[in-house]
Amino acid sequence: MKPAAGRLRYALAASHALAARLDMEGFPLCELELMQDWQRQRLANSYHDLFSEERFAAAGNFFLTELYGGLHFRERDQEMERVVPVMVRMLHDDVLQVLAEAFELQSLSLDLDMDMAAALHQTTWTELNTERYAMLYRTCGRATEREEQIELIRHLGLQLNEVVHHRMVLLLIRTLRGPARAAGFGLLQSFLEQGLSAFRVMGDGTEFVETIWHRESESMRKLFAGDEQPFS
Repeated sequence: MKPAAGRLRYALAASHALAARLDMEGFPLCELELMQDWQRQRLANSYHDLFSEERFAAAGNFFLTELYGGLHFRERDQEMERVVPVMVRMLHDDVLQVLAEAFELQSLSLDLDMDMAAALHQTTWTELNTERYAMLYRTCGRATEREEQIELIRHLGLQLNEVVHHRMVLLLIRTLRGPARAAGFGLLQSFLEQGLSAFRVMGDGTEFVETIWHRESESMRKLFAGDEQPFS
């Protein structure tokens, strides 16, 4: 029995339950998309120096488009749920652990974004800037969960950094490319392969992960403190 299998199944169920709220009548979907678009651009600006380094470019793109890729995750989650029994049989427990944490991070980030989207819906704003974003951030609070989100990003990154150096893991994922796409699991396959490949290109990705952890921790502190320039 692989201990991470249960955690992965629970994380998937939680993600599905959260995603169901997006279809509820009156949910501020436009505000959520505005919020997530603004945050992706903020992250791209904050980490331009890091992501522009050749060895970090692929990991930076993965971070922005997959780990924080907006609403396209739902189809990928459905694929994941269908293929979990096969993955539990074939993948090592440490890889299942990484997947579980990725879905936990996705759910936590989406939950926080949905909260801010609801707060945005109460305003008349149709655009966001740093000042408005900071006001919404402080209005929603949830400092403990914000800290948990940042720590989860760090832990997941360091876990990926370890897993990608197991040569058989990447080989197995690549071997499954054709069968996975033929079976309708193309999004999931791309997610796994791109993530592992991006981290493998970096060599040791500790600097990448620790830089994000440090800057996001500092930004969180400044946002709650009301600093006028919270982002690096």
